[in-house]
Amino acid sequence: METKENVNNTKSNFFKTKGVIFLLVFLIVIFILSASFAFLSSRQDEQTSKERPSTSRTTTDYSIEKIVCYSSAYGINNAETQARWNVNLSQYTDIAIYLNLQHNISSLYLDNITFSNTEGTTYHLINLPMEDFGKTPTDNLEVQPIERIDFDASSPITLRYLNQNVKENCIITDIEAPLVFDGSLLKRGKVTLSSLKNTVSFTIHLTDTSGQEFTYPIEVSIPLENKGTRETIYSGSYMQENFLTDAYFYVEHP
Repeated sequence: METKENVNNTKSNFFKTKGVIFLLVFLIVIFILSASFAFLSSRQDEQTSKERPSTSRTTTDYSIEKIVCYSSAYGINNAETQARWNVNLSQYTDIAIYLNLQHNISSLYLDNITFSNTEGTTYHLINLPMEDFGKTPTDNLEVQPIERIDFDASSPITLRYLNQNVKENCIITDIEAPLVFDGSLLKRGKVTLSSLKNTVSFTIHLTDTSGQEFTYPIEVSIPLENKGTRETIYSGSYMQENFLTDAYFYVEHP
């Protein structure tokens, strides 16, 4: 017959065993979480090192002062009847990058052009003359993919991001209001802002008169709205100005 003391000892051993098992499980969980965190951190550091230039040394001689973006849209009217319009819609954002250049430079270009939105194939980044900044295209541009864009050695550098033919053969039936070829077309064509979200990335290269090269990797999120002020591209256009601090160029090895 089990005595009361034996029962108590059995219970004590049972709880001790459960405590040991719980402790072991706890330690295993901590180990797995720590290992996972270390793995993810190493992957993130590896990815960051790939995105950064080969050196982390920067110079205050060359930097980016601000980026100005102007977003709007345009359309090509394919057909018009008494009851509707048939339009190809495109969205564009003009980008002006203002550089702070303490010394003269001999060359300026960008490359490594990529887009975060990989669902479409209509995205382009092209050189834009400063006098055409903010001007709506008058026809459907014939644009080819570009790997490198060269500029005059001056500031600002101006670009056009183009989401061409984002909606083709768009039927607009509310023809009582005039058809205005700007960002309001997107609203009338029922193109959502979420479908237009994108980020364009590229690397700016400049070379000074001594032959030393400097680089700066940059990302520009295509601005379409300000949720605070409720301004959107649907109103016709949307402009955004961002001032940068400590955006110094990286010094490349000679």
